[in-house]
Amino acid sequence: MQKRYYNREIETMSQKELRDYQWALLKKQIEYTYAKSGLCQRQFGAAGITPDDIKTWAHFFNMVPLTTKEDMVADQELSPPYGTRLAVPESEIFTTFVTSGTSGKGQEVFADSRKDFEQRIGRFAMMHTWVGWDRGDRVMFPFPMSMTAAVPTHTTPLQHLGCQVFNLGMYDTKAKLQWMKRFRMRGIISNAGYLATLSATADEMGLVPNRDLDVRRIVVTIQAYPVAFVQKMKLKWHAQVFDMYGTSQGAGGGTCEKGAVVGEQRGHYHLMDHVCLHEVVNPDTLQPVAPGEFGEVIVTPLSREASPFLRFRTRDKVRYFPPEACDCERPFPLMEAGTISRYDSMMKIKGVNIWPENVEEVVLAKDEIAEYQGKLYISEDGKETAAIAIEFKGTVPAETRQTMLGRVQSELRAKTGIGFLVSESAAPLPRFEFKAKRWTDQRAKGL
Repeated sequence: MQKRYYNREIETMSQKELRDYQWALLKKQIEYTYAKSGLCQRQFGAAGITPDDIKTWAHFFNMVPLTTKEDMVADQELSPPYGTRLAVPESEIFTTFVTSGTSGKGQEVFADSRKDFEQRIGRFAMMHTWVGWDRGDRVMFPFPMSMTAAVPTHTTPLQHLGCQVFNLGMYDTKAKLQWMKRFRMRGIISNAGYLATLSATADEMGLVPNRDLDVRRIVVTIQAYPVAFVQKMKLKWHAQVFDMYGTSQGAGGGTCEKGAVVGEQRGHYHLMDHVCLHEVVNPDTLQPVAPGEFGEVIVTPLSREASPFLRFRTRDKVRYFPPEACDCERPFPLMEAGTISRYDSMMKIKGVNIWPENVEEVVLAKDEIAEYQGKLYISEDGKETAAIAIEFKGTVPAETRQTMLGRVQSELRAKTGIGFLVSESAAPLPRFEFKAKRWTDQRAKGL
Protein backbone atom coordinates (compact mmCIF):
# COMPACT_ATOMS: atom_id res chain seq x y z
CA MET A 1 0.00 0.00 0.00
CA GLN A 2 1.18 3.52 -0.79
CA LYS A 3 2.54 5.40 2.22
CA ARG A 4 0.21 8.15 3.43
CA TYR A 5 1.25 10.99 5.71
CA TYR A 6 -1.00 12.98 8.00
CA ASN A 7 1.83 15.18 9.33
CA ARG A 8 4.82 14.70 7.05
CA GLU A 9 7.08 16.93 9.18
CA ILE A 10 6.56 14.80 12.30
CA GLU A 11 6.49 11.44 10.51
CA THR A 12 9.78 12.05 8.67
CA MET A 13 11.77 13.30 11.68
CA SER A 14 14.87 11.43 12.70
CA GLN A 15 14.71 9.64 16.04
CA LYS A 16 17.03 12.29 17.53
CA GLU A 17 14.84 15.11 16.22
CA LEU A 18 11.79 13.47 17.74
CA ARG A 19 13.58 13.04 21.08
CA ASP A 20 14.60 16.71 21.14
CA TYR A 21 11.03 17.70 20.23
CA GLN A 22 9.68 15.56 23.08
CA TRP A 23 12.10 17.04 25.61
CA ALA A 24 11.10 20.63 24.79
CA LEU A 25 7.43 19.75 25.29
CA LEU A 26 8.11 17.67 28.41
CA LYS A 27 9.97 20.43 30.26
CA LYS A 28 7.03 22.79 29.75
CA GLN A 29 4.53 20.11 30.74
CA ILE A 30 6.34 19.31 33.99
CA GLU A 31 6.28 22.97 34.99
CA TYR A 32 2.63 23.37 33.93
CA THR A 33 1.46 20.23 35.74
CA TYR A 34 3.28 21.16 38.95
CA ALA A 35 1.84 24.69 38.87
CA LYS A 36 -1.75 23.62 38.16
CA SER A 37 -2.27 20.16 39.69
CA GLY A 38 -2.73 19.62 43.42
CA LEU A 39 -2.09 15.91 42.89
CA CYS A 40 1.28 16.61 41.25
CA GLN A 41 2.26 19.06 43.99
CA ARG A 42 1.58 16.42 46.65
CA GLN A 43 3.51 13.79 44.69
CA PHE A 44 6.54 16.05 44.19
CA GLY A 45 6.39 17.14 47.82
CA ALA A 46 6.48 13.53 49.00
CA ALA A 47 9.44 12.86 46.70
CA GLY A 48 11.24 16.01 47.86
CA ILE A 49 11.64 17.47 44.36
CA THR A 50 10.53 20.45 42.28
CA PRO A 51 10.48 20.92 38.49
CA ASP A 52 13.86 22.69 38.77
CA ASP A 53 15.42 19.34 39.75
CA ILE A 54 14.39 17.73 36.43
CA LYS A 55 17.19 18.72 34.06
CA THR A 56 17.76 15.53 32.02
CA TRP A 57 15.92 12.47 30.78
CA ALA A 58 17.60 10.44 33.53
CA HIS A 59 16.26 12.84 36.15
CA PHE A 60 12.75 12.47 34.74
CA PHE A 61 12.81 8.66 34.68
CA ASN A 62 14.49 8.26 38.08
CA MET A 63 13.00 11.10 40.13
CA VAL A 64 9.44 11.82 38.92
CA PRO A 65 6.93 9.70 40.88
CA LEU A 66 4.61 7.29 39.11
CA THR A 67 0.87 8.00 39.06
CA THR A 68 -1.59 5.12 39.49
CA LYS A 69 -5.30 4.61 38.96
CA GLU A 70 -5.67 4.53 42.76
CA ASP A 71 -3.98 7.95 42.99
CA MET A 72 -6.43 9.44 40.50
CA VAL A 73 -9.54 7.88 42.04
CA ALA A 74 -8.48 9.05 45.54
CA ASP A 75 -7.83 12.55 44.13
CA GLN A 76 -11.34 12.62 42.66
CA GLU A 77 -12.80 11.65 46.02
CA LEU A 78 -10.81 14.47 47.63
CA SER A 79 -12.23 17.05 45.20
CA PRO A 80 -15.13 15.65 43.16
CA PRO A 81 -15.73 15.19 40.34
CA TYR A 82 -12.47 16.03 38.52
CA GLY A 83 -9.96 15.94 41.38
CA THR A 84 -7.33 18.49 42.33
CA ARG A 85 -5.54 17.78 39.05
CA LEU A 86 -8.14 19.84 37.14
CA ALA A 87 -5.96 22.61 35.70
CA VAL A 88 -8.51 24.81 33.90
CA PRO A 89 -11.70 26.56 35.00
CA GLU A 90 -14.76 24.35 34.55
CA SER A 91 -16.01 26.84 31.97
CA GLU A 92 -13.11 25.77 29.73
CA ILE A 93 -13.93 22.05 29.84
CA PHE A 94 -14.91 20.97 26.33
CA THR A 95 -15.85 17.38 27.11
CA THR A 96 -15.54 14.80 29.91
CA PHE A 97 -14.64 11.12 29.63
CA VAL A 98 -14.48 8.33 32.18
CA THR A 99 -12.45 5.15 31.87
CA SER A 100 -14.23 1.87 31.25
CA GLY A 101 -13.17 0.44 34.61
CA THR A 102 -11.18 -2.48 33.15
CA SER A 103 -9.45 -3.27 36.42
CA GLY A 104 -12.55 -3.02 38.56
CA LYS A 105 -10.92 -0.43 40.83
CA GLY A 106 -13.01 2.59 39.94
CA GLN A 107 -13.21 4.91 37.00
CA GLU A 108 -10.90 7.84 36.38
CA VAL A 109 -12.49 11.08 35.22
CA PHE A 110 -10.73 13.11 32.54
CA ALA A 111 -11.69 16.58 31.45
CA ASP A 112 -10.59 17.72 28.00
CA SER A 113 -10.18 21.32 26.96
CA ARG A 114 -10.89 22.07 23.31
CA LYS A 115 -7.14 21.87 22.65
CA ASP A 116 -6.96 18.47 24.42
CA PHE A 117 -9.85 17.14 22.36
CA GLU A 118 -8.43 18.43 19.08
CA GLN A 119 -5.09 16.80 19.89
CA ARG A 120 -6.86 13.51 20.67
CA ILE A 121 -8.60 13.72 17.32
CA GLY A 122 -5.35 14.62 15.55
CA ARG A 123 -3.43 11.60 16.74
CA PHE A 124 -6.20 9.21 15.72
CA ALA A 125 -6.63 11.01 12.41
CA MET A 126 -2.95 10.20 11.80
CA MET A 127 -3.55 6.51 12.50
CA HIS A 128 -6.68 6.46 10.31
CA THR A 129 -4.71 8.15 7.53
CA TRP A 130 -2.35 5.15 7.55
CA VAL A 131 -5.38 2.87 7.12
CA GLY A 132 -5.97 4.55 3.76
CA TRP A 133 -9.56 5.76 3.95
CA ASP A 134 -10.80 7.73 0.95
CA ARG A 135 -13.07 10.75 1.14
CA GLY A 136 -16.68 9.60 1.06
CA ASP A 137 -15.96 6.12 2.45
CA ARG A 138 -18.88 4.87 4.54
CA VAL A 139 -17.68 3.33 7.81
CA MET A 140 -19.70 1.28 10.30
CA PHE A 141 -19.10 1.93 13.99
CA PRO A 142 -20.89 -0.65 16.18
CA PHE A 143 -20.30 0.57 19.74
CA PRO A 144 -22.97 2.50 21.66
CA MET A 145 -22.33 6.09 22.72
CA SER A 146 -21.32 6.34 26.37
CA MET A 147 -19.16 8.37 28.76
CA THR A 148 -16.01 6.60 27.57
CA ALA A 149 -13.77 8.11 24.90
CA ALA A 150 -14.11 5.25 22.39
CA VAL A 151 -16.82 6.64 20.10
CA PRO A 152 -15.65 10.23 19.49
CA THR A 153 -11.99 9.14 19.46
CA HIS A 154 -12.68 7.18 16.26
CA THR A 155 -15.73 8.75 14.67
CA THR A 156 -14.63 12.40 14.79
CA PRO A 157 -11.22 11.74 13.13
CA LEU A 158 -12.94 9.71 10.41
CA GLN A 159 -15.30 12.61 9.73
CA HIS A 160 -12.31 14.96 9.77
CA LEU A 161 -10.77 12.84 6.99
CA GLY A 162 -13.96 13.05 4.92
CA CYS A 163 -15.57 9.70 5.76
CA GLN A 164 -19.25 9.13 6.47
CA VAL A 165 -19.65 7.42 9.84
CA PHE A 166 -22.69 5.28 10.58
CA ASN A 167 -23.12 5.00 14.37
CA LEU A 168 -25.08 1.76 14.64
CA GLY A 169 -24.55 1.01 18.32
CA MET A 170 -28.29 1.01 19.07
CA TYR A 171 -29.04 -1.78 16.55
CA ASP A 172 -28.67 -5.54 16.92
CA THR A 173 -26.10 -7.39 14.82
CA LYS A 174 -28.51 -8.45 12.07
CA ALA A 175 -29.74 -4.88 11.68
CA LYS A 176 -26.16 -3.62 11.52
CA LEU A 177 -25.43 -5.99 8.65
CA GLN A 178 -28.61 -4.93 6.85
CA TRP A 179 -27.52 -1.28 7.11
CA MET A 180 -24.08 -2.25 5.85
CA LYS A 181 -25.60 -3.97 2.83
CA ARG A 182 -28.02 -1.14 2.10
CA PHE A 183 -25.34 1.56 2.11
CA ARG A 184 -22.48 -0.59 0.71
CA MET A 185 -20.24 0.39 3.63
CA ARG A 186 -16.52 0.28 2.90
CA GLY A 187 -15.20 -0.07 6.44
CA ILE A 188 -15.74 -1.50 9.91
CA ILE A 189 -14.37 -0.30 13.25
CA SER A 190 -14.74 -3.09 15.81
CA ASN A 191 -12.97 -5.29 18.29
CA ALA A 192 -11.89 -8.82 17.46
CA GLY A 193 -14.71 -10.45 19.42
CA TYR A 194 -17.48 -8.48 17.80
CA LEU A 195 -15.94 -8.86 14.35
CA ALA A 196 -16.24 -12.62 14.89
CA THR A 197 -19.91 -12.11 15.86
CA LEU A 198 -20.53 -10.04 12.71
CA SER A 199 -18.93 -12.76 10.61
CA ALA A 200 -20.97 -15.57 12.17
CA THR A 201 -24.21 -13.59 11.88
CA ALA A 202 -23.49 -12.81 8.22
CA ASP A 203 -23.21 -16.56 7.65
CA GLU A 204 -26.54 -17.14 9.41
CA MET A 205 -28.18 -14.50 7.19
CA GLY A 206 -26.70 -15.99 4.04
CA LEU A 207 -24.63 -12.89 3.33
CA VAL A 208 -21.44 -13.37 1.33
CA PRO A 209 -19.09 -10.41 2.01
CA ASN A 210 -17.56 -10.14 -1.47
CA ARG A 211 -20.99 -10.46 -3.09
CA ASP A 212 -23.41 -8.69 -0.76
CA LEU A 213 -21.14 -6.27 1.09
CA ASP A 214 -18.38 -3.91 -0.01
CA VAL A 215 -15.99 -3.79 2.97
CA ARG A 216 -12.43 -2.82 1.98
CA ARG A 217 -10.85 -2.00 5.36
CA ILE A 218 -11.38 -3.21 8.93
CA VAL A 219 -9.88 -1.66 12.05
CA VAL A 220 -9.81 -3.86 15.14
CA THR A 221 -9.12 -2.29 18.49
CA ILE A 222 -9.26 -2.93 22.26
CA GLN A 223 -8.68 -6.72 22.24
CA ALA A 224 -5.80 -9.10 21.62
CA TYR A 225 -6.20 -11.77 18.92
CA PRO A 226 -4.35 -14.68 17.30
CA VAL A 227 -2.57 -14.16 13.96
CA ALA A 228 -4.80 -16.87 12.48
CA PHE A 229 -7.89 -14.83 13.36
CA VAL A 230 -6.77 -11.83 11.31
CA GLN A 231 -5.76 -14.05 8.40
CA LYS A 232 -9.21 -15.63 8.50
CA MET A 233 -10.98 -12.26 8.59
CA LYS A 234 -8.91 -10.92 5.68
CA LEU A 235 -10.01 -13.86 3.55
CA LYS A 236 -13.62 -13.82 4.67
CA TRP A 237 -14.22 -10.10 4.18
CA HIS A 238 -11.78 -9.59 1.30
CA ALA A 239 -10.46 -6.62 3.27
CA GLN A 240 -7.27 -5.31 4.79
CA VAL A 241 -7.18 -5.47 8.60
CA PHE A 242 -5.51 -2.77 10.72
CA ASP A 243 -5.24 -2.29 14.47
CA MET A 244 -5.17 0.66 16.87
CA TYR A 245 -4.29 1.01 20.54
CA GLY A 246 -5.45 3.82 22.78
CA THR A 247 -6.21 4.70 26.38
CA SER A 248 -8.20 7.46 28.05
CA GLN A 249 -4.94 8.68 29.59
CA GLY A 250 -3.49 9.46 26.15
CA ALA A 251 -1.45 6.42 25.15
CA GLY A 252 -1.96 5.49 21.54
CA GLY A 253 -0.61 3.97 18.39
CA GLY A 254 -1.69 2.33 15.17
CA THR A 255 -0.42 -0.08 12.58
CA CYS A 256 1.00 1.59 9.49
CA GLU A 257 0.05 0.77 5.90
CA LYS A 258 1.33 -2.81 6.38
CA GLY A 259 -1.64 -3.71 8.59
CA ALA A 260 -2.22 -5.82 11.70
CA VAL A 261 -0.64 -8.98 10.27
CA VAL A 262 2.01 -9.16 7.54
CA GLY A 263 2.18 -12.68 6.16
CA GLU A 264 2.68 -14.86 9.22
CA GLN A 265 4.01 -12.05 11.39
CA ARG A 266 2.26 -9.50 13.59
CA GLY A 267 2.42 -5.84 12.65
CA HIS A 268 3.40 -3.03 15.01
CA TYR A 269 1.66 -0.11 16.68
CA HIS A 270 3.59 3.07 15.88
CA LEU A 271 3.24 5.07 19.09
CA MET A 272 2.14 8.70 19.00
CA ASP A 273 5.28 9.85 20.80
CA HIS A 274 5.09 13.38 19.44
CA VAL A 275 2.07 14.06 21.70
CA CYS A 276 2.47 11.48 24.46
CA LEU A 277 5.63 9.94 25.92
CA HIS A 278 5.47 6.15 26.20
CA GLU A 279 7.82 4.20 28.45
CA VAL A 280 7.82 0.38 28.42
CA VAL A 281 9.30 -0.91 31.67
CA ASN A 282 9.63 -4.06 33.70
CA PRO A 283 6.71 -3.72 36.16
CA ASP A 284 8.82 -4.99 39.07
CA THR A 285 12.10 -3.15 38.52
CA LEU A 286 10.66 -0.18 36.55
CA GLN A 287 13.69 -0.38 34.23
CA PRO A 288 13.24 -0.15 30.44
CA VAL A 289 12.75 -3.49 28.72
CA ALA A 290 14.91 -4.66 25.82
CA PRO A 291 13.57 -5.01 22.25
CA GLY A 292 11.23 -7.96 21.98
CA GLU A 293 10.51 -8.09 25.72
CA PHE A 294 7.15 -7.55 27.42
CA GLY A 295 6.67 -4.69 29.85
CA GLU A 296 4.20 -2.20 31.25
CA VAL A 297 3.31 1.05 29.48
CA ILE A 298 3.96 4.24 31.44
CA VAL A 299 2.41 7.27 29.74
CA THR A 300 2.94 11.05 30.03
CA PRO A 301 0.88 13.39 27.81
CA LEU A 302 3.19 16.12 26.54
CA SER A 303 0.78 19.05 26.35
CA ARG A 304 -2.43 18.15 28.16
CA GLU A 305 -4.27 21.20 29.51
CA ALA A 306 -7.35 20.21 31.51
CA SER A 307 -6.33 17.02 33.37
CA PRO A 308 -2.51 16.88 33.27
CA PHE A 309 -0.48 14.18 34.99
CA LEU A 310 2.97 12.63 34.79
CA ARG A 311 4.08 8.99 34.38
CA PHE A 312 0.79 7.10 34.63
CA ARG A 313 0.97 3.32 35.11
CA THR A 314 -1.50 1.89 32.58
CA ARG A 315 -1.04 -1.74 33.72
CA ASP A 316 -1.13 -2.64 30.01
CA LYS A 317 1.23 -5.51 29.20
CA VAL A 318 2.86 -4.92 25.81
CA ARG A 319 5.79 -6.14 23.73
CA TYR A 320 8.24 -3.35 22.87
CA PHE A 321 10.25 -2.87 19.68
CA PRO A 322 12.44 0.04 18.50
CA PRO A 323 11.42 2.16 15.47
CA GLU A 324 13.72 0.33 13.05
CA ALA A 325 11.77 -2.92 13.54
CA CYS A 326 9.37 -1.56 10.89
CA ASP A 327 10.77 -0.43 7.54
CA CYS A 328 8.17 2.33 7.03
CA GLU A 329 10.89 4.64 8.48
CA ARG A 330 8.64 6.59 10.85
CA PRO A 331 10.57 7.62 13.99
CA PHE A 332 8.06 6.33 16.54
CA PRO A 333 8.78 3.49 18.99
CA LEU A 334 6.75 0.34 18.41
CA MET A 335 4.63 -2.20 20.24
CA GLU A 336 3.58 -5.55 18.83
CA ALA A 337 0.03 -5.48 17.50
CA GLY A 338 -2.58 -7.83 18.86
CA THR A 339 -0.79 -9.02 22.00
CA ILE A 340 -1.73 -6.32 24.52
CA SER A 341 -3.11 -7.70 27.77
CA ARG A 342 -3.54 -6.47 31.33
CA TYR A 343 -1.23 -7.15 34.23
CA ASP A 344 -4.28 -6.86 36.49
CA SER A 345 -6.26 -9.40 34.40
CA MET A 346 -3.74 -12.13 35.15
CA MET A 347 -5.19 -15.25 36.74
CA LYS A 348 -3.02 -17.42 38.95
CA ILE A 349 -4.29 -20.95 38.34
CA LYS A 350 -2.68 -23.79 40.27
CA GLY A 351 0.30 -21.54 40.88
CA VAL A 352 0.75 -20.62 37.21
CA ASN A 353 0.25 -17.10 35.80
CA ILE A 354 -2.35 -17.26 33.02
CA TRP A 355 -3.84 -14.39 31.03
CA PRO A 356 -7.20 -14.66 29.22
CA GLU A 357 -5.31 -13.97 26.00
CA ASN A 358 -3.37 -17.23 26.47
CA VAL A 359 -6.66 -19.11 26.32
CA GLU A 360 -8.13 -17.05 23.48
CA GLU A 361 -5.14 -17.74 21.24
CA VAL A 362 -6.21 -21.38 21.31
CA VAL A 363 -10.01 -21.16 21.51
CA LEU A 364 -10.94 -18.23 19.29
CA ALA A 365 -8.57 -19.28 16.51
CA LYS A 366 -10.89 -22.21 15.73
CA ASP A 367 -13.36 -21.56 12.90
CA GLU A 368 -15.88 -23.89 14.51
CA ILE A 369 -16.10 -21.91 17.77
CA ALA A 370 -18.40 -18.90 18.14
CA GLU A 371 -17.71 -17.92 21.78
CA TYR A 372 -16.53 -19.22 25.13
CA GLN A 373 -16.84 -18.54 28.88
CA GLY A 374 -14.33 -19.45 31.58
CA LYS A 375 -14.85 -20.17 35.26
CA LEU A 376 -12.45 -20.77 38.16
CA TYR A 377 -13.83 -22.58 41.20
CA ILE A 378 -13.15 -25.09 43.97
CA SER A 379 -14.76 -28.47 43.21
CA GLU A 380 -16.68 -30.52 45.75
CA ASP A 381 -13.60 -32.62 46.44
CA GLY A 382 -11.63 -29.44 47.21
CA LYS A 383 -9.66 -29.17 43.96
CA GLU A 384 -8.89 -25.90 42.22
CA THR A 385 -10.58 -26.14 38.82
CA ALA A 386 -10.47 -24.15 35.58
CA ALA A 387 -13.42 -24.82 33.28
CA ILE A 388 -14.29 -23.55 29.82
CA ALA A 389 -17.71 -23.73 28.17
CA ILE A 390 -17.66 -23.47 24.39
CA GLU A 391 -20.45 -22.42 22.03
CA PHE A 392 -20.05 -23.91 18.56
CA LYS A 393 -21.39 -22.38 15.39
CA GLY A 394 -24.71 -23.91 14.38
CA THR A 395 -23.31 -25.64 11.29
CA VAL A 396 -20.75 -27.75 13.19
CA PRO A 397 -21.69 -31.47 13.27
CA ALA A 398 -21.95 -33.32 16.59
CA GLU A 399 -18.98 -35.63 15.90
CA THR A 400 -16.79 -32.64 15.03
CA ARG A 401 -17.77 -30.93 18.29
CA GLN A 402 -16.58 -33.83 20.40
CA THR A 403 -13.29 -33.99 18.54
CA MET A 404 -12.84 -30.23 18.89
CA LEU A 405 -13.44 -30.29 22.66
CA GLY A 406 -10.61 -32.78 23.07
CA ARG A 407 -8.33 -30.80 20.77
CA VAL A 408 -8.91 -27.57 22.68
CA GLN A 409 -8.24 -29.32 25.97
CA SER A 410 -4.92 -30.77 24.77
CA GLU A 411 -3.78 -27.54 23.10
CA LEU A 412 -4.52 -25.53 26.25
CA ARG A 413 -2.49 -27.95 28.36
CA ALA A 414 0.40 -27.75 25.90
CA LYS A 415 0.30 -23.94 25.85
CA THR A 416 -0.25 -23.21 29.54
CA GLY A 417 0.75 -26.37 31.41
CA ILE A 418 -2.71 -26.33 33.04
CA GLY A 419 -5.48 -28.90 32.68
CA PHE A 420 -8.79 -27.25 31.76
CA LEU A 421 -12.22 -28.87 31.87
CA VAL A 422 -13.64 -28.19 28.40
CA SER A 423 -17.31 -28.72 27.61
CA GLU A 424 -19.98 -27.53 25.22
CA SER A 425 -22.29 -24.83 26.53
CA ALA A 426 -25.92 -25.87 26.85
CA ALA A 427 -27.15 -22.37 25.95
CA PRO A 428 -25.98 -19.46 23.80
CA LEU A 429 -23.22 -17.44 25.47
CA PRO A 430 -23.06 -13.64 25.87
CA ARG A 431 -21.68 -11.55 23.01
CA PHE A 432 -19.52 -8.49 23.63
CA GLU A 433 -19.59 -5.37 21.48
CA PHE A 434 -17.00 -3.60 23.64
CA LYS A 435 -14.64 -5.08 26.23
CA ALA A 436 -15.19 -8.79 26.73
CA LYS A 437 -15.81 -10.23 30.21
CA ARG A 438 -15.42 -13.94 29.70
CA TRP A 439 -14.09 -15.10 33.10
CA THR A 440 -15.58 -15.46 36.57
CA ASP A 441 -13.59 -16.45 39.65
CA GLN A 442 -15.60 -18.29 42.33
CA ARG A 443 -12.65 -19.77 44.21
CA ALA A 444 -12.99 -17.52 47.26
CA LYS A 445 -16.64 -18.55 47.63
CA GLY A 446 -15.67 -22.21 47.25
CA LEU A 447 -13.06 -21.93 49.97
